[in-house]
Amino acid sequence: MSASNSIVWEKILRKGAEANLYEGYWFGKKVIFKHRIKKDYRENILDSIIRAKRTINEGRALIKVKEEGINVPQVYELDTENALIIMKYIEGQKLKDLMPKLANSEKIPLFYNVGKQIATLHINGHIHGDITTSNIIITEEKQVFLIDFGLHEYSDSIEDKSVDLHLFKRVLISTHGKDFKPCFNAFLEGYQSEYKLLENDDSKLIIKNISAIERRGRYVKRDEKEFG
Repeated sequence: MSASNSIVWEKILRKGAEANLYEGYWFGKKVIFKHRIKKDYRENILDSIIRAKRTINEGRALIKVKEEGINVPQVYELDTENALIIMKYIEGQKLKDLMPKLANSEKIPLFYNVGKQIATLHINGHIHGDITTSNIIITEEKQVFLIDFGLHEYSDSIEDKSVDLHLFKRVLISTHGKDFKPCFNAFLEGYQSEYKLLENDDSKLIIKNISAIERRGRYVKRDEKEFG
């Protein structure tokens, strides 16, 4: 990538299927550059339209959820022509990397706060789409930041919110198995604490529906085994 006096791309942090992340500086501020990469299998004009649309959707989602009190990186610039989002660099560690370093007593309040952040997201009609411990940054002050809104959608449906939580549950089981029960329970407590402030508390329905999603998944796997 190119550099100028005001914009400096220093190093790549992650290569993804849809986008690459770079660390650098934007007018003296430490930032993350998220660049959606060109897909050679798509026709050029169509590729540009798709990448621009996804860049706009993610950038607007970040701006909107930040306005609603959710901790996400501040967006400095949206460059649709180059499918680029420039956002504030959050100093901290991914929750996934931090887990082995934390005492059990430290994990519970963190997951409680994660639950509160996700509940605030859902209450305001946002679906993250990829809640994992890799997409949660913890600062030195133990603040919880949500990142990577590339799969963000707008929805008030119980089903969509349950799917969001179901994904997080599966991640905890597969990646942090020994911590799953206390951490997921703390997460759900934090989640419900935000909903209890509302006149219409849907949290019990959302959480109950996770089991229905899991049952459907088991049936699909059984049918694939029997008839596949």
